[in-house]
Amino acid sequence: MEIDVIILSYAKNDSIIEMNNNCINSINNSSNENTFKIILVETNKEKTFTYPQGNVTVIQPNEEFNYNRFLNIGLQFCKNEWVLISNNDTIYHKGFIEEMLKSYEQDNELLSMSPMDDSWHRHQIFNKDIPVHYGHRTSYEIAGWSILVKKEVLNKINGFDEQFTFWYQDNDYALTLQHNKIKHGLVTKSKVTHLLSQSHNFIEQSKKFEMTDGLIRNLANKWNKKN
Repeated sequence: MEIDVIILSYAKNDSIIEMNNNCINSINNSSNENTFKIILVETNKEKTFTYPQGNVTVIQPNEEFNYNRFLNIGLQFCKNEWVLISNNDTIYHKGFIEEMLKSYEQDNELLSMSPMDDSWHRHQIFNKDIPVHYGHRTSYEIAGWSILVKKEVLNKINGFDEQFTFWYQDNDYALTLQHNKIKHGLVTKSKVTHLLSQSHNFIEQSKKFEMTDGLIRNLANKWNKKN
């Protein structure tokens, strides 16, 4: 099976390019059973970027960065049944995708999933003997740095809400799943390592509040109207 992958990037220096390569290589090396089509949506428009892996398409939108807008642009290139939304500061372990697909085979209503980061999720109480922890709590069951979702779900919810330009994007996604009664689960045997906030460094200081804490107003306004 081929899985679509969307990765957002702002390659302002060589260390970000190296981080992108590490993420891409970990995805490609994680499976002997499945393949990946990787769409890398690049914020830096000052130069052309290419990657040595043959399954990477780089998209450089001619517009200002907007997290959900750029995800939606990436979605236009996704044709497969499953889409992996990934931060570029994430390293994938062997068999991560097989464990999530296995969880779906055991529960066909499980249409959205996140893998477990043993370091991060040690802060929460998750019994690793339980294969799937169901729920919609961000930073708990929903790990915004890595979400595998059925393409049909993204079609149903009309993609990602572009008023969330960065922060609270995962909170809105969680509430959207709940509103549409779509199951999400943390798959304990699917393993990743998230390098924590390496992807935040591209935000200009003048826009940091607007794209971070300031977006909680959008979340409250949207969901207070729906409830």
